Amino acid sequence: MTNLSITGQQVPLAPQPVAEPFRITTNAPHQMNDPSLSPGRKKLQKWLGRVLRIVITDGRVLVGFFNCTDRDANIVLSMCAEYLVEGQEPRLLGNVMVPGKHIVSLSIDEPDPQSSLLVQ
Repeated sequence: MTNLSITGQQVPLAPQPVAEPFRITTNAPHQMNDPSLSPGRKKLQKWLGRVLRIVITDGRVLVGFFNCTDRDANIVLSMCAEYLVEGQEPRLLGNVMVPGKHIVSLSIDEPDPQSSLLVQ
């Protein structure tokens, strides 16, 4: 980078340390086969936008679309519903961040390979 001129005097710029940029994982088709991604990140990438069911420490069950996670295993769900008791009406929450330290278990809604929308 060049020097800046302030009131006619040259002021040298301090070199900026080159930091690794944040890695954003997406389910965009052109990034799905990125060879630099670890197997765990590839699996998380496939889960983006899928329905995730999370049981938290106080017994509540949260069901919503998986949006993102971070190093601390915090998870963000969109269009989330909260179930206090199984079989009871859910309470709609919207966007929710679930702290990783409160997650007891989680499950992903995997498509059944045997089922198909097409009738043969």
